[in-house]
Amino acid sequence: MTDFRELREWEKAHELTVAVYEATQSFPEEELLGLTQQIRLACSAIPVKIAQGCNREDREEQVNFLEMAMDAAIEVEYYLLLCYELDMLDSCDYDRLVSKTVEAKELLELFIDKLSHR
Repeated sequence: MTDFRELREWEKAHELTVAVYEATQSFPEEELLGLTQQIRLACSAIPVKIAQGCNREDREEQVNFLEMAMDAAIEVEYYLLLCYELDMLDSCDYDRLVSKTVEAKELLELFIDKLSHR
């Protein structure tokens, strides 16, 4: 088993989650149980699923958790777009967060490929 905190994939996903939490602090109060909660849950699912996958000894299970992390990253990408189009995120925050999300997805994809082809 690997300590998830040692994985670059986890580190980048965690950084994204912290950035999303910071960016959503200024969201309208009426969205606290709406978009704010949804994007935060989806985003925090990425490093959580990576960490859970690290706890598995079976490669197939590890890949399954990484694929769930990828699904969550895709969900975050959509929520970021929605928040931007609803003027809840400015273009600078949107671009920065999307860039972090894409980076996390690319690292996850490489990790999944690496584990799948061993």
